[in-house]
Amino acid sequence: MKKQFVILTYIAALFVGLLLSSATLAQGSANVPLLVNIDQYSAAGYSDCWGYTAGGREYALLGVRSGTSIIDITDTDNPVEIAFIPGSFSTWKDIKTYQHYAYVVNENGGGMQIIDLSGLPNTATLAGTYTGFNTSHNIYIDTTSAILLAEGNFLEPVRTLSLANPESPVQISDFGVECHDIFLQNDIAMVSEGGNGTIGFYNLANPAQPSLLTSLNIPAAGYVHNAWPTEDGHYMITTEETGGKTIKMWDISDLNNISMTDQILGPSGLAHNAHVKGDYVYVSHYADGLRIYDISNPNDIFEAGYYDTYGPPSSSYDGAWGLIRSLLPGKC
Repeated sequence: MKKQFVILTYIAALFVGLLLSSATLAQGSANVPLLVNIDQYSAAGYSDCWGYTAGGREYALLGVRSGTSIIDITDTDNPVEIAFIPGSFSTWKDIKTYQHYAYVVNENGGGMQIIDLSGLPNTATLAGTYTGFNTSHNIYIDTTSAILLAEGNFLEPVRTLSLANPESPVQISDFGVECHDIFLQNDIAMVSEGGNGTIGFYNLANPAQPSLLTSLNIPAAGYVHNAWPTEDGHYMITTEETGGKTIKMWDISDLNNISMTDQILGPSGLAHNAHVKGDYVYVSHYADGLRIYDISNPNDIFEAGYYDTYGPPSSSYDGAWGLIRSLLPGKC
């Protein structure tokens, strides 16, 4: 029996806005029904998104090009914007959370905004701005170690920040050869190293002194874009933001003997970001919209459901850029 993905999934779409109007949204598979769509800031446009839960309520944190929109999505029939935090106008933004704070970076300048979410469901406010760096494309936060990793530049490819004081981050190290995105699990940072064609695995047991464990050279690599491990850390999904390059699954249980177990790609041939939750990987797949792949058998990945948010055929960067899977129980 096919799993019914009744998921409130907010999908940020590059250049064409977040969740196009219902008249232009294409259809999805029967097990991925549309619950709601919003395009409140169509004039500005959207970038990426993240999710946050508190007090039994769920929120979508949406990267609008002109700021951050915080929407209560607990009632799927009545999503309500709680707050809008203005920020630097930028096509590229990234948002992650730690405790009751959201951290927002962009590629146009102004540093990293720190948004206080403790006032939800009534309000959210800007607590401050970290100016230790000016821009960043992607960040990742390990909530266990209170470490924030930020994509940097050629001098500091990955910046390591302590969130011991959440409103006053402190940079404690930098490392790497190149970086587009980062994931940190069990003291191991998995760095998607872009044009270098590699995934770098770094030991952050002492975050002040990161060290390289190994480097995975992806065969005939495109632009190595993102990596996301399974919850047990035995496997990893990677994407390459290059036409025709597959979404790949790797056995990383032995970092000295990493092997690819399977690969898959949507019809448009251009995947963006992959996020693993349980036995499924949720992919913002540009013109193919949301694609959900069953990875319960790492040697046999298959499509379990989809929702095409764009409609027209395209091999370019149109369509879904980012997504969040519902975090509250009962939505899936």
